[in-house]
Amino acid sequence: MAHTQTASSADDVRASLSAALTFHASFDHGPDADFALGDKQLYSTIDSEVQNSATHTPGLGNPPLTLALGQGKFGAALAFTQENSHVVLYKGAKNIAYSPEAFRGTVSFWMNLDPAEIPGQYSDPLQLTDKDYSNAAIWVDFTKNDKPSDMRLGFFGDQSEWDVTDRRGDSIEFFWRLAKVAEPPFAKGQWTQVTVTWDGVNTPAGGRARLYLNGVYQGSTGRIAERFTWDVANTGIRLGMGHFVGLIDDVALFQRPLTPAEINVLYGLEHGVAELHP
Repeated sequence: MAHTQTASSADDVRASLSAALTFHASFDHGPDADFALGDKQLYSTIDSEVQNSATHTPGLGNPPLTLALGQGKFGAALAFTQENSHVVLYKGAKNIAYSPEAFRGTVSFWMNLDPAEIPGQYSDPLQLTDKDYSNAAIWVDFTKNDKPSDMRLGFFGDQSEWDVTDRRGDSIEFFWRLAKVAEPPFAKGQWTQVTVTWDGVNTPAGGRARLYLNGVYQGSTGRIAERFTWDVANTGIRLGMGHFVGLIDDVALFQRPLTPAEINVLYGLEHGVAELHP
């Protein structure tokens, strides 16, 4: 028999979410984060320079990306268009709870897009890394060589350990570190929540990442045994890689993997993650 969640248990879950929160950007009060344990500032750059912190300029870029007022899942959203589709990022230090021992966490955000409008082959609406997509990185992408586009979760430790032949995306080992959703539930005018959890990284047992859409579990990556090493000062929460086109809203990170029950509560928040902090 199913049990209805009581008010007190729901309050307990919300309290646990609040305690685990490390970062939140709602875009309702401007481009900078609403809540952050690290730097709140949003920075802009281009794909080819994203690893060079000297090119990171505070703000929405030039010409600036749009804060689409009233068009978000909750209030405003960050809008990427075909005409103006550069990368923006937040600094990862303290905003992502990285650890060289037992690295674990969660990232959640909402998207509204038609994958068919994204040009090129691959586009990563979100990347967490200090290097690139195949080297100590967590990301989600849309493929363009599949019609309709697939959505993938990528979870990679240090490339020097898993890719000894230096073949990157051409290696079999690359695909072991992916979870794929064929024909994911994205459409223009429709908001979809993406949540990724990870656990066991930088432990002897190894780790993996898990993908949820609208609170529903979609699958996991293979288990990675390699180390996952970041230069934390250069780590970024990157948004809009690969000429992404669409709306992004309510980006949040947590210092541990959320449970399925917590993810369900997160998905159902009436006003989004803003309910979890002052």
